[in-house]
Amino acid sequence: MADITVATQLANMQIPESWANYVVQRAVEKDQFFTSGVIRPVPDLAQKLMANGGYVVNMPMFKALADVDPQIPDDTKDISLNAIQTDKAQARLFGYNQAWSATDLAAELTKTDPLEAIAESIGDYWRHINQKTLLTTLDGVFASDSMKGINQFDATDGRTSKDATFSLKNFNRARFLLGDRYQDLAIVVVHSDILRQLQDANVVDKDTNKIIINSGNPVPTAISAPNPGDSIKGVKVIADDSLPVSGGKYTSYLFATGAYGWSEKPPAHAVETGRDPLRFNGVDYLINRRRFVLAPQGMSWDESAFQQAHPHQYFPSMADMADGKNWVRKYDPKTIPMIKFTTSNDPITPVSDGSH
Repeated sequence: MADITVATQLANMQIPESWANYVVQRAVEKDQFFTSGVIRPVPDLAQKLMANGGYVVNMPMFKALADVDPQIPDDTKDISLNAIQTDKAQARLFGYNQAWSATDLAAELTKTDPLEAIAESIGDYWRHINQKTLLTTLDGVFASDSMKGINQFDATDGRTSKDATFSLKNFNRARFLLGDRYQDLAIVVVHSDILRQLQDANVVDKDTNKIIINSGNPVPTAISAPNPGDSIKGVKVIADDSLPVSGGKYTSYLFATGAYGWSEKPPAHAVETGRDPLRFNGVDYLINRRRFVLAPQGMSWDESAFQQAHPHQYFPSMADMADGKNWVRKYDPKTIPMIKFTTSNDPITPVSDGSH
């Protein structure tokens, strides 16, 4: 057990302002959704938003051109003009604060480089929060009225098939919800239980007779480039045990690269240390403050709905992010680069046995 009597006191440490960026970078470097390409950085978005004030940034976009028949050339008539319609999607500035006492960090503070030790520990914490935030926004996106019955396939509802597993047939049903844009989907994130089932089933592609996921491969613990063969129809398989599991139902997600945009700008006093000499005979503490934008492509944050429900609340909570009332679909369903795929925990029947 560490001797906290010789630990470096947080209140006496000189933490540079750049340390906040360093902690965020550590969290991003290990974050599964960032390293896989699901989240794509949008430079300076948060900085511009914070510089201009307010909580919402409007992102103009062009709507798809109307599908009307072309005009027939006629030298007695003018060519009619069709307007290019525009729209805008809103991205919300989110904010988190967190604080730790020195006793929680006592073991790390006795190491050679206290700042690096704290950064590793707090970076891991924020990495977990990053993942939780993204999954929470997905709850809200797919609970939106504008997303009802869109880009969601639940193999457990019994309406399409008796097979409720993550079989190749069900996987194809899920990804072809995007129609001819199915090839945009590059990443599927699954619970490790589902990955284990896929490996146990030794799923084989009927067309190439090639093993899709090699039985016995180690289960990935972080999003990274999978080993050769660890893909389904060219879609990389990633394991993440923070995915929703309820009543034997597993939620997986398919994403196109850059399905989410992200931008972060540490606010003033992003990191503070201090000491209260009276509380508990003296407590050192460390405070983190974060301000960032995390925006799913094709969806818009409904600030008016949020303000109506919480007129005096500056930043949305995770419960607000998960509330479908705060999200509105702006793009055509085929261009929403994500699919929600629900399956059971039943063993997967191997494709190669002719049952699918």
